[in-house]
Amino acid sequence: MLTRAEVSQHRSKDRCLVIIKGNVYDLSSYLDSHPGGSSIILKYAGRDATEAFEPIHPNNVIENHLSQEAHLGPVADSDMNTTPASAQMKMSSSESSLQKSIPSLLRSVVNIHDFELSASQILPARSFAFFKSGAEDEETVQWNQNSWKRIRFCPRVLRPIRAIDLTTSILGTKYSAPFFICPAGGGKLAHPSGDLALTKAAGKHGILHWVPNNTGCSQEQLADARADTQTLYWQVYALEDLSVTEKEIKQAISLGYRGFALTVDANRVGKRERDVRLIIREQELSENHECEDNAFASGPTVSRSHLFPDFDWMSAVSWLRKITDLPIAIKGIQSWEDAALCMKYGVHPWLSNHGGRQLEGAPSAVDTLLAIHAHCPEVLRRCEVIVDGGISRGSDIVKALALGAKGVGLGRAFLYALALGEPGVDKAIRILKNEVETTMALLGVVSVDSLNPSYRI
Repeated sequence: MLTRAEVSQHRSKDRCLVIIKGNVYDLSSYLDSHPGGSSIILKYAGRDATEAFEPIHPNNVIENHLSQEAHLGPVADSDMNTTPASAQMKMSSSESSLQKSIPSLLRSVVNIHDFELSASQILPARSFAFFKSGAEDEETVQWNQNSWKRIRFCPRVLRPIRAIDLTTSILGTKYSAPFFICPAGGGKLAHPSGDLALTKAAGKHGILHWVPNNTGCSQEQLADARADTQTLYWQVYALEDLSVTEKEIKQAISLGYRGFALTVDANRVGKRERDVRLIIREQELSENHECEDNAFASGPTVSRSHLFPDFDWMSAVSWLRKITDLPIAIKGIQSWEDAALCMKYGVHPWLSNHGGRQLEGAPSAVDTLLAIHAHCPEVLRRCEVIVDGGISRGSDIVKALALGAKGVGLGRAFLYALALGEPGVDKAIRILKNEVETTMALLGVVSVDSLNPSYRI
């Protein structure tokens, strides 16, 4: 068995040892084939990578990708625990205090914005920075929220309102509400249960959980966590090695996932300076400094695999259609022209600027939705338009539906709620359902299908 001191001596491409969950692995031969590139592994060479590894990898990823020879056994027991007993007691006390504070924080939440405040108080800086960060000056993140506020309602009165029907169909599956949990990676950074808690809460309330490609749980785990009548959808990033993605899609189909979204707005990672500044601070505290000052070009604190760079509209849709005839949305549509191309190629436009995390100055979903109304309204009749970005109120959801959207996604909101565990996600869903019902009642509308542009000024 190797000690931590011995592991720390092997930090090169020729001999790259990493500790994960108390075990030592030789990743030298895996560096070039790692989907996220070799640099992220080398960053943790000779070190314990458990904290960075667990939130973004399914439990079975090591067994599926590494040979038995790469597993060098557990790190030496005598070297396992280097934390002084007094520090352990302090950490244990802090964790206990945190657990006691969560019910209090949960009781104090009355709207979706409150979850962000709670998450900022209990999440590690790295996790909160990953969720909060946007591109460059983060003005697009803010515009996503503000753009919904500029839409005004036109209520109708003296209409009988006894019950509100929120049920709707999204890509062929009926759900209890028209909003859903967006595919947003890094769930385990918010809570150890990660996407499992999101799936369970969604199943309890009958809403859609669109599972992210970079979930920290396996497709099988999430499929097993489904309620009896629950249907999940899967997000697709087309990796540089398309055979890997094809296998992933086929496995999702076999496990019962019944819809897909191909994310197309991330051919490069946006410059997220909130993340970059955190990386700089962490590097200043560590002994592993870069020889060249390239921190300004760093990516987010959670890495992404290299994507296939050569798709155009015809080849991307043809590739997907050779694998499945299930419904497909193209996630990342930011112009009416591309929405029209979705219609041309028989797929559904998902209006999104990646939560303001990619291109600073990108249009919000409502900007693009209004452009579709002005230039190609036929898209709204022939496709199911999906939107996300900046949604924080039930009234925002109703505005999107009145403008023709079929499904409305929330990403960050549910990640912040997840910081309070499954009860947090449960409460977020209940808050949104209540706000949507109240907004519809005050508009004089009793069902989602009755909403139309006449209810806005």
